[in-house]
Amino acid sequence: MSNILLIDDNAEIQTANRDYLTKQGFCVTCADTGIKALAYINENRYDCIVLDILLPDLDGYSICKAARTVTNTPILFLSCLEETDDKIKGLASGGDDYMTKPYSLKELTARINAMLRRGNSHDIPRGDFYIDHDNKIIHSMGKNVLLSEREFNLFILFYENPGRVFSKKEILNKIWYGNAEIGVVAVMVLKLRRKIEFAESVIGSIENTYGTGYRLTLPEKEGAMWEKYLR
Repeated sequence: MSNILLIDDNAEIQTANRDYLTKQGFCVTCADTGIKALAYINENRYDCIVLDILLPDLDGYSICKAARTVTNTPILFLSCLEETDDKIKGLASGGDDYMTKPYSLKELTARINAMLRRGNSHDIPRGDFYIDHDNKIIHSMGKNVLLSEREFNLFILFYENPGRVFSKKEILNKIWYGNAEIGVVAVMVLKLRRKIEFAESVIGSIENTYGTGYRLTLPEKEGAMWEKYLR
């Protein structure tokens, strides 16, 4: 069942959308303010977000930009603003599609399904954890950690190969393409370890294998759950 977040301060529109989408088999959450919506986005995962622009506290463009710092979940703008410039602004702020009110509930459902089919390969869930590849942000335990490009590439190297030991030379060749001194590897690993250590219980820990290299060790209680994502 796909999870949909509806953000609209019009109670009638929100109720109509919620009831119809629920009948179509979606699990629907509603928010009537921007602050509430951002709290939901930060604390939960959704498969699609339907977003109004004119809200009582924050405008939809700002919400979309803020959401894009933590997720690549497809965002559909649903607004009474129908000028071309409004649509361009919505798409430029990170939206994936734009519909104007009034609209057909069947069309709304069709557009949501189309975005769900396209999927979202950039966010990779593992429990309370996901990765925003575009912005190089790791989200876990309610926090968002921004990594540098090399830190991010190093993390992905470990993340996609849990348990595998990488020698310093291997890491140097894969991350710096051999164009650096071997000593930078230990420094980068230490910096990355410090950035993600708050979420070791979810992500795992980067361990020194004493002379052979480094590896990511999964938390024991999460290992079985993570296996399905690593096949």
